[in-house]
Amino acid sequence: MFSSFDPMDADRAPFRLSLAIPVWNDAEGVARLLRQAAELGVFDDAVIVDDASDVPLDPAALVPEGAFPGGVTILRCEVQRGAGHARNIALARVGGTHVIFFDSDDLFGRDFPQIVALAAAQTDPFDFMIFRHDDSRRMGEGLPGGTFASEEEHWRAIGARAQPQAIGRGKAARLVRLSAYPWNKIYRTAFLRERGLRCTELMVHNDVELHWTSFIAAERILVTTLIGAVHYVFDNGGRLTNRRSRERLEVFAALANVLSRITATVPNGGLYFLVPFVRFSWNLIGWIEANLDPDHTAELRHRARRFFLQHLNGPHMTLLAHGDPALARSVLRFATTGTRR
Repeated sequence: MFSSFDPMDADRAPFRLSLAIPVWNDAEGVARLLRQAAELGVFDDAVIVDDASDVPLDPAALVPEGAFPGGVTILRCEVQRGAGHARNIALARVGGTHVIFFDSDDLFGRDFPQIVALAAAQTDPFDFMIFRHDDSRRMGEGLPGGTFASEEEHWRAIGARAQPQAIGRGKAARLVRLSAYPWNKIYRTAFLRERGLRCTELMVHNDVELHWTSFIAAERILVTTLIGAVHYVFDNGGRLTNRRSRERLEVFAALANVLSRITATVPNGGLYFLVPFVRFSWNLIGWIEANLDPDHTAELRHRARRFFLQHLNGPHMTLLAHGDPALARSVLRFATTGTRR
């Protein structure tokens, strides 16, 4: 059991947590999330960015006045540009020392207040703290909390526990292989702003860049196995995650941004992330092809080959071959012949 902690203790540097929410056509969801956030009492302020919903959000219907000490800001985009654009706008406006991005169709997990207390109690600055989450698909099957075995194995592999601990580059390169979610981390706001870390402004796959580049750029990462979120997944419906259109082809902008940051920092630790990121890119492209409307398959393959040829030439392909020879052979064969297997 952890002791309670007042984040505004006068003997400590003030810890103020901001909540940033992108929303599109989900007034009910964002109202539900804001009510929960207000009840938790751990947030200083909230910034909601309405990504051109068909019906603009009604501020009076979202949250009672005074529920957040630092206030609630609601911004609206007149043209839909995706959650990445909305998160970037929110990051520029939040007032807290720390920020968490959260989606309107998810909820905070049972341990979130404890996670915030532990984050606020840190005497050494951290760039971000990452936590575990519950997945609705497991919950629907009556399984214990947490997410799927492949994800949980990453946590076990680094020896994570409930008490936050800092991890080095090697363990970070393992944990970065978790799904690229934006809502499982409490970020130090200045870290994101000073390092120029952002979401890619795409309609889908916009959180890939933020997830990977924050791991690459961070000097101090804290991990805890406490459950901070409940992620709700719907196999059908109109959410962005269910789209099969050619919008998914824009993913290469995010992948190129991440790979550029990796290769630029190879002498200072970026090498740790090269192999896992290429593996991630390889698997993601395969997943997109399996879930894409067939009319766009040829263009996807053309863009994928061009991506690998442009960004994995020369010494970086040599480094990949050293770290994972089988993956290097697969990528090279695909890039030169178009054959994935």
